[in-house]
Parts: sequence; C-alpha cells; structure tokens
Amino acid sequence: MKYWPFVIAMSASIAGFSGCSKPAPVEVPQAAHVFSIEPLDLPVTFSTAADAQAVCDKNLTHVDRLRKEIKAVDGKHTRENTLEPLNEMDIAFERILGISELMANTHPDEAVRTEAEKCTERASEVLTQIQMDPALFAAVNDVDTNTLDARAKFYVQKTLQDYKLAGVDKDEETRAKLADLNKQLVKSGQAFDKNIRDDRKTVQFTAEQLAGLPEDFMAAHQPDENGMITISTDYTDYFPVMTYAKSEETRKAISKVFTARAYPANDQVFKDLLKERSQIAKLTGFENWAAYNASDKMAKDTATISAFLKDIAAITEPRYKAELEELMALKKADNPNADGFYPWDRFYYIEALKKQKYDFDAQAVRQYFPYEKVKRGILNVASTIYGVTFQQSDRPVWHDSVEAYDVYEGDKLIARFYLDMHPREGKYGHAASFGMYSGIEGLQLPAATLVCNFPQPTPSNPALMEHNDVTTFFHEFGHLLHQLFAGRHHWAKQSGISCEWDFVEAPSQLFEDWAWDYDVLKRFAVNDKGEVIPKELVEKMKKADEVGKGVLNMRQISYATLSYNYHIADPENIDLLKVQNDTFAKYSPFKQFEGDYTFASFGHLNGYSSMYYTYMWSLAIAKDLGQPFHANGLLNVETAHKYRETILSVGGAQHAADSVRNFLGRDYNLDAFKAWLSE
Repeated sequence: MKYWPFVIAMSASIAGFSGCSKPAPVEVPQAAHVFSIEPLDLPVTFSTAADAQAVCDKNLTHVDRLRKEIKAVDGKHTRENTLEPLNEMDIAFERILGISELMANTHPDEAVRTEAEKCTERASEVLTQIQMDPALFAAVNDVDTNTLDARAKFYVQKTLQDYKLAGVDKDEETRAKLADLNKQLVKSGQAFDKNIRDDRKTVQFTAEQLAGLPEDFMAAHQPDENGMITISTDYTDYFPVMTYAKSEETRKAISKVFTARAYPANDQVFKDLLKERSQIAKLTGFENWAAYNASDKMAKDTATISAFLKDIAAITEPRYKAELEELMALKKADNPNADGFYPWDRFYYIEALKKQKYDFDAQAVRQYFPYEKVKRGILNVASTIYGVTFQQSDRPVWHDSVEAYDVYEGDKLIARFYLDMHPREGKYGHAASFGMYSGIEGLQLPAATLVCNFPQPTPSNPALMEHNDVTTFFHEFGHLLHQLFAGRHHWAKQSGISCEWDFVEAPSQLFEDWAWDYDVLKRFAVNDKGEVIPKELVEKMKKADEVGKGVLNMRQISYATLSYNYHIADPENIDLLKVQNDTFAKYSPFKQFEGDYTFASFGHLNGYSSMYYTYMWSLAIAKDLGQPFHANGLLNVETAHKYRETILSVGGAQHAADSVRNFLGRDYNLDAFKAWLSE
C-alpha cells in the first residue's frame, strides 16, 4: 500500500450494478466554504518532465500565498481565516505528492520519473518548513474549538499532533536541523526505492533446468540461439520458477540473485536512512525511531509492538515447527543429503505437501483464472456488494497498457481510478495502490491507481494467473476501494486512506476473503471451455491453503521483527547483515545462506520503516471484521453497506478503533486472529 506522507481490456460498458441503498452522507461543515484553489475536473498525469515541474510550481505558489495569509491574520484565528486555508494547503500538497509518487514509479520516460522525484523533494521540503512553523502552529492553537463541529475538532487535534511530531515546539536551531534531516530523508528514501526498481537481474537456464514449469510459461519464454532461456527477477518470472521448478539448483540460483537485488548500493543508503530517522526521533524527544513512529498509531508505543510480535510468534511457533518437519521430510525424499529447509524450498514443497495431503495441484487451478476474467470478476463483485458501477474511460494514460475507469453511484460520478497491471522496464516491481487525490466534497473526486505486475494477456496467451495473484488483486483492490469510498470529506487529512497506519492494511486483508469464497469465484472463475470452477476444487483449494500457514506467518513475523529491530538499534556503526541474520536466526522458519541480502531489496523498509508489524496487526483486526461477513455471506449487501458506511467511507475522520467499534458493536479483540492461527 502506497500513499503520500502528509496524510501519505473491458469495453466501455457498465461492469455491474447492485440495488444497494445509498450510504448516509458524510457530516458537512458547519459553514459553507468557497475554495480559492481551483476545482479538479480530471486527474492530472504527467506527459513530460515539464508537466511535473508545472504542477509543482502551481501548487507551491498556492501554498505560499495561503501560508502568508494565515500568518497575516490580525486578531482571533478562526475556522475561516485559518483552518480553511490550511486545509487548502493540504489539498495543494496532495496534488503534488500523490501524482509525483505515482509517476516516479510508473512513467515509462526516465526524464519524467526523475522530475517527479525532484517535485516530491521540493514539496516535501516546503511541507517540512510548514510543519515546523511556530506561527502556523500558534494560529491553529488559537482557534476556539468550542465553535467547531466534531470533525473540525478532530482535524485540529490531528493537525496539532502532526506539528508537534515535526518538532514545531523546539528551538530554532533544532528546527533547522530537523528541516535538513527531513530533506535528506526524502532523498535517501527515493534512492533506496530507485536502487530496487532499477536492479532487475536475469539468469539463464536450459529447458531441462526449468522442468516443472507450466506449458504457457515455457511458451512465453522461448530459448535463444544457444538454447538458453532468460529468467528475470520480475514477479511474473520469479514466483512461477520458485513454485514449480523441480531443480533445487534452479530455484536456488534465481533466489540468490533475487535476494541480492540493490546490494551493495542499498547498504549505505539504508544506513543513512536509519541515522536520519534516529536523529529526527531524538531531536523530537523519543528514544528511537520506532517509538517516534508508533506514537500516532493504534499501537502507541514500542512496548505494545514488541509484546504483540512476541505473542503472535508464540502462538505460531508450534504450528510452524510441525509443518517444517513435514516439509523437510518431503525434501529428504528428493534429496537424502539435504542439510536444511531454505527460502527457495518454501513455495515448491508447500505445493508438494498440498498435493500429498489433498491431491491439490495449483496448476490445475490456473486454467480458471485468465487475467481478463479475473479483472472483470473483481469489478463485478465490488459493484454487487457496494452498489456502484465501473465504466472504462478514454481519458489520457501514461502507458498504452494502462486503463482508466470512472465509478458511478446510480448516475452520479463519485470517483476515478486507473489500472497499471503489467510489468515493464523502470516500473515499480511489486503490487500497490497509489492514492493520487483524496476526494474533497464540492472540489474534487477521489482518484487512485492500482499498480501490479501480473502477466499481460496476448491473442495467443490468456495470461493465466496463480490463485495467489488473484488474492493479491483482491487485496490491492481493497486498498483502492478504501481510498475511493472515503472521498466525500471536507478535510483533506480525513479523506482517503488517512486512518492510523497500523489499520491501513485491514480493509485490504479483509477483501482477500472474497478470493476464497465459492459463491464469489463461480461468478468469474471459468476456463476456456466455459466450465465454472468446481465447488469441490474450491473446497480443496481452501483446505490446501491451510498447508504451510504456520511457516508463511512465521516468515511475516520475522520480517516485522526485522523492520522493528533495525529501528530500535543504534544506527552508528550498525551491521545491517548481522541484524538481519540474528533476527532471521530467531524467527525465520528457513535456514540461512551465504549471499542473502534481503534487507537491501525489502522495499517496505523505506515506506513502512519500523512498521512492517502493521500487516500482522491489521490482519488481526481484519479477522475480527470478517466475522459478520462470514456469518451473513460475503455477497450480503446489508453487511457490505454497513461496512462501507462505518469503515471505508469514514477514512481518517475518527480513530480507527472507533470505526471498528461502530461496525462490530464492540471493541475489537484478537480472538478471531488467534483462532485462525491455531486452525
């Protein structure tokens, strides 16, 4: 999931409609406000580097004018003369940072990507100055909150919190140091991401070395004049090889280059990031970055995070150890001299164990998931349960494989989005939802882009997807819906995915459940013979999914702990590889190997920093949120309506715990999560 840090082929026809009643309108401001920033009729994308610069110039000029107006107020600061201009500044920053992040990660023209990164740097520098401007802080503090509605009060509360975390209450010398550090932090983060994005590696194999790969994969990877087949570290190559290649040496070879991406370049870059973060934390009064970063999240402090990780590790450990014995027995059957279970054994032997236990063959499932049918199916499911329709648009896109869509509720246009779904040179290599603009009532519609790297269909290749890819598609589409449905707010800081960051993944993880439900899958999981996926196959698939769950969750725990450990350690003279190896030795289910530099390409160490725990934290909440859906049926419109109204549409207008309570009718707990881990 991606969002900017301030907050952070179908035909052109209707994809589907449900007669769901319209959600209750979002609470409106007490007083009408006429925006001085111009309305945004269509999302702005960049065609040239000059476009990026122009967007930056225009919005930063607007920010500068509003900043001066607030500081020039003579007398009492109010909603109209202070909060509303500040909100417009938030909107202007978002109009720079959201699209710049997207273009830097997806635009095919390197010059545009570079200028977009420069635009992000410029805007981030000004943003830091504003967040550390004592005059603006005093102006917001001067507003009488007794005159405000509940959401305006919450806006003031969160804004003051942001100012304090930025260091606004420190002396001038400290604020200057913080400004420099934040400026450098942006550059270091961009370098970290760029090194990963640009380090696409390849390995050549013979057809014999790739034995076990699906026929359509081999057909799409023809040998060169020397009989060698080139395999890249793109997800569309890497995961099939890791899952199906019978040769351990083949899996080992691609795994080693995959885990060495961006090394050694990111060794020093990440050290710089850690030092900059540590200095920011200490200058603002925190022991370390992890403590600083937790303070405005649901977790609140490092003690809670540490206890959570240890708790779920203890719950998971017995299961993963039992599974590891089964998996190692399978490997020993293939190789009696095997000395351990390595990361490159994970997918292959988990698939083998699924076949042994349930006669489940992942390749047999792929025939039901051609990319186009999956895409249309997900759109149709979202349309059905949420009462919206999706219509493809012909507005400009930044690459000919990108698709643009409009979202309607009845005949009212409520949001826009793009699908950038296939790999190419210079593009972000994972899967994420990029928030472009948050919706502002009366000013602009929300917009977002789904960026994935699924195989691209051709006339001769339907691009059959792994079910794991289908689940990923649902996951990221869950993020996108959250951004779009939370688009009817007045305050930019409350619109879109602006909730606490350790809740961000809950809606997307919950939407993964739809990828496992037969009533959902039978709508679109159809092979080229017109046969719907059999119910017994889905049931077998669900049972097989339980295989290796302990191992896979322990791996997530090891990554979450690594993210956390890096940010509680003293960054001076830190040995990144030692911290990684020590953490993996304690928590990873896999045997370590020479040449594993996972930290260098672990992209979340930039975007999520110390907070990779949030995936497991959010998953715990998602399991609780899922209980009413599973009780009533995943296609139940009433449940979905309540969920949209109480969770998705709320965005960041209240604390996430309050939103969850409004949906469940109680406080959330870990019972459903613990039960799921123990199944």
